[in-house]
Amino acid sequence: MNRKELLQKAGMAVAVSGILSTLSAEDHNHESASMPTAGKSKYAKAMMAAIHCQLSAEVCLSHCITELGKGDKAMAACATSTREVISLCDSFVKLASQNSTFTKKLANLCVEVCEACAKECDKHANHHAVCKECRDSCLACAKELKKV
Repeated sequence: MNRKELLQKAGMAVAVSGILSTLSAEDHNHESASMPTAGKSKYAKAMMAAIHCQLSAEVCLSHCITELGKGDKAMAACATSTREVISLCDSFVKLASQNSTFTKKLANLCVEVCEACAKECDKHANHHAVCKECRDSCLACAKELKKV
């Protein structure tokens, strides 16, 4: 593992840790609070999986861009699929946190995109650890989103 990969993984770990602590923190008792917190949301597990997937895809995308810069054109499809995952997971978290009526529909689309990304990342998983991590995260996210 080179220094850049180590820094990327450390950054992702810090981000996930911060998100986990935010979502699991006790909510203050405000009389006027009407919005449920993420930790109490019926979509909490799905949102956590989507956040983790989004972060893994961000790291993978960065890696793909670096490899593309070195001339490895095989990473182009991987970069495209990770961008799609990033967009959809982010959108899912936003809708789910609002208990939107469209959450289930978006979850179904997100499952499809996560599975496609996992398939693409699998092509590179033996050569690039970040692709393997992204694949695993996408599969875990798809599994959790199927429960929505």
